[in-house]
Amino acid sequence: MKLLKIFVYLYITDKNILIGICEGDFIQFEIDKLGDLRRKLNLTQKELAALAGVSQSLIAKIEARKIDPAYSKVVAIFHAIEDQLNKHKHTKKASEVMTKDIISIKPDDKLDKVMKIMRERAISQLPVLKEGKPIGSVTDDEFVDWLTKYGDKISKVSVRYVMKESFPIIPENSEIEVVTEMLKFYKALLVKRDGDVVGIITKSDLIKAMRS
Repeated sequence: MKLLKIFVYLYITDKNILIGICEGDFIQFEIDKLGDLRRKLNLTQKELAALAGVSQSLIAKIEARKIDPAYSKVVAIFHAIEDQLNKHKHTKKASEVMTKDIISIKPDDKLDKVMKIMRERAISQLPVLKEGKPIGSVTDDEFVDWLTKYGDKISKVSVRYVMKESFPIIPENSEIEVVTEMLKFYKALLVKRDGDVVGIITKSDLIKAMRS
């Protein structure tokens, strides 16, 4: 069964404000600012009128504040504006913020090599891949434990004996909000496309994406 969103509207005519409540969301639409909003969306009066199913003259009169529109007309205009705002809204996806060139290690690599890679590449985590498939992970949080436990023998210890579980794998079309929440608990996320790992996302990738 298809569930429909239920809108409850209150049109305050003396203030020319439409208040909408939908599934707990509060929306306010000021009729007097219709012209500013229309121009931000790069719409002509004619285009907005066509989208809302009203006349262009009504749009012109509302923007010139020469008329108080009926409730039904205000709701129609509101829906047209909301649809256009949604079309202009773009939520970044995992594929847009990930690092495509994945620096990884193999289960038989030695720990001294791992530490050298992290130091030279200035990274704090590495996925462990076997034939392109993730089987584990290591982070710089483990360096002290390695040195304490293995000492001079660190160059003889393989990654397979110390690696932790693999980083979570997410689809490439995952929204950035999901990525943000997951990175609160994990040092990195792997991104997949058609079953293959095609990228990695760390907190530094997220910061770069937010700045751009």
